[in-house]
Order: sequence, then C-alpha cells, then structure tokens
Amino acid sequence: MAYGMEWTVERREPHLGRVQLVKDDGTRERVTFRFLANHPQCRPSSRTSAVGADRGRQRKASEDLNAGRLELTELRMAHLLEVATGFRYGDPFHPGPGEPRAEYDPATTTLTERRHAKVAELAALDPAHAKLLGLSSVGYRTLIRWENARRRFGLVGCADDRWLRRSGGTRTASQEVREAVFAVREETKRMAKGVDADEGPHDPPPRGRTPVPGELAMRENTVPPG
Repeated sequence: MAYGMEWTVERREPHLGRVQLVKDDGTRERVTFRFLANHPQCRPSSRTSAVGADRGRQRKASEDLNAGRLELTELRMAHLLEVATGFRYGDPFHPGPGEPRAEYDPATTTLTERRHAKVAELAALDPAHAKLLGLSSVGYRTLIRWENARRRFGLVGCADDRWLRRSGGTRTASQEVREAVFAVREETKRMAKGVDADEGPHDPPPRGRTPVPGELAMRENTVPPG
C-alpha cells in the first residue's frame, strides 16, 4: 500500500535500485527501493489473491526462476507491455530506441490490432529460435491469457509453471538413509531376540509392531526432493 492505494510490484530493476509499480487500472510509476523503505504510508497489503486451487499453496515468485528462465520471462513481459502500451518497458516517458513502432503505436492502433501484430511478429520467428525463447505457437488467446496473468501476478505471471523450481512437497529419504533405517531395524530385531533368550518366555509383542527408528530420527535424516 502507498499513497492510500494498492500497487503491485510489476518489474524490479536492481541494477538501478528501483521498481516499477502498477495499479489495477494500469497506472504505472517507477520508484526507488529507498523510497519504498522510508515512505511512512508504504506497507504490505493485507489482501491475498489466493483463490480456488491456489488456496493454501505458496504463491509463486520470481525467485523460483533460475537466471535463464528469468530472462525468458522478462522477454515475454516486454512483448506483453509493447502490446499493452506500445513500449517494451511499459513507460512512454522512457521509450526504447525507435519506440513506439508503427504497428504498436497506441495513438494510431487498437489493442486488438496490436495483439494481431504481435502474433504475426512471433509467428515469423525461426521455429527453433522461438521454441528456445518460449515464444512458439503464440496465438491471440495466448496473449490474452498471459496478459491476465501478468496483471494479476506481475513478472512471474508471465512465466510457465514448468519453469518454476519445485518448493515444499513431501520429504523423501535418500537411498543411503533408507539402507541405514533397514539396518537399524534388523539390528533392533536381533537385539530383541537376544533379550527374549536371556529373560525367558513372556508375552510376545503385538503383531505388526516391529520396533523402528522414531519419527524424529526419520525427519532429521531425510532430504527434500529434487
């Protein structure tokens, strides 16, 4: 929250020490990290966008992308911003070289026309090159879906889910840990038989209750997936 309104961090520029903020109506503003840290009215939003299938899951973030995937995501976002605003950085006050291009000039084209122009531009790329860039088979509806995700989640909304690193999930034991667990189990059974021989007959343990390492030991000796 800032200026009494809710903003979303759409783009980070750590090399410049600033971020680009966007409101729900599409208004954008660039501010420095220092400004956000020291602004008396700037605070995290209390709202959450987790709905439906996302409820209860950790929200995806750009930190879940490796360096290569992050570059592809930023490239995809640049294409979306050019369609939406005519400028690849989304800022008409800081245009890139030759911007806006004629087919993306918001003063002379409609959003629909710009989307069709972008579809044609990406379709003209070399297929192998487009696949490497994550821009193959991009249609009109694809652009709309990406744009909706960008408006909702910012930069990371432009990324494919398969680009994101796995986080959380069920912890699993490595092969070495499993072998150690079974070895301890067999040793425990052998020692139990030895105690039986020393102490004489007594009631057998309940069926299916073979002693195994405790839950804490298992938890301390497991490794996360991947």
